[in-house]
Amino acid sequence: MGRALKPKQLPTIMIELALEKYPFRAELSNGLQTLFRPMEEGDETAFKAFLETVPEIERLFIKENLNDPKLIENWCHDLDYEAELPLLAFADGKIIGLVALQQRLGGWKRHIARVRLLTDPEYRDIGLANLLLTEIVDMARHAGILRLESEFNAEREIGIRAFAEYGFTEFMRLPRYVRDMSGGSHDFVMMGMDIRSNPEFAGAGD
Repeated sequence: MGRALKPKQLPTIMIELALEKYPFRAELSNGLQTLFRPMEEGDETAFKAFLETVPEIERLFIKENLNDPKLIENWCHDLDYEAELPLLAFADGKIIGLVALQQRLGGWKRHIARVRLLTDPEYRDIGLANLLLTEIVDMARHAGILRLESEFNAEREIGIRAFAEYGFTEFMRLPRYVRDMSGGSHDFVMMGMDIRSNPEFAGAGD
């Protein structure tokens, strides 16, 4: 007879089971075959090249400083899929998209997770963002998450549109609350979406 599992262990086990589907391939709306899988430590060089595809004007409106070499090191090493699960999309021999699920491992907001999304500008409007969000929502359900949220500089219109088309709605806007990498002030936007989780694991953090 197997050992009894503590409730807090269940989300980790369910995510591990869900990750068994990767890598898998899907076709984008233009017919492009795309491979999806979790980030691995060996992805550092390819991930750096991916970040370099983000136009300078968009870099101003992204929360993280994409020019900071420590950012790549932090994302690609010491991976902990329970705390943060980054999924990558590959096509044409390179990374073309990233979506990440950031979980709180305890506390009164443990049922809420943050999502961040970034795509190569050359691969937009062909269903990539929607596929990445679909995958991360599925991972969130397996982790017992009940609500997903994402935060934006209000000038990130492309990202806001992608989340809105998927079903996220704006629930908070603070005027001139954040500053871009050049020091300019912008509105801060929070978007969120409630999701249905497996009832067996929805209270796994209790």
